[in-house]
Amino acid sequence: MVVVLLVVLFLALVSVGLWAYSRILLTSAAAQAARYAANADVPDSAATARAQEIMSHSLAAGTAGTVRCSPESGGGVLIEVHCTMQAPGLLPLLNGVMPAITVTAHTVREQP
Repeated sequence: MVVVLLVVLFLALVSVGLWAYSRILLTSAAAQAARYAANADVPDSAATARAQEIMSHSLAAGTAGTVRCSPESGGGVLIEVHCTMQAPGLLPLLNGVMPAITVTAHTVREQP
């Protein structure tokens, strides 16, 4: 009985660690997508594709298809990218059990 409790506790800790690691990865992907979208000849809508591409090469590749980014520039100098992703699980069956991951990245738009 104690072994079962310890295994469940261990798996819960690993799940929380995977969620935190995925949040770090998504933060990095959002920052890179914002820098990419800030280039002079790149449309803002390219941020989502860039973030999905970056996440597809990571540990959270199983949920990379759920990455959604919404860039906002408002015609100003600053571009802001909000990205949301479904939390990965230890098994594909458990994807989305943890809360969704939402991050924001900022960068300065390149002027032509």
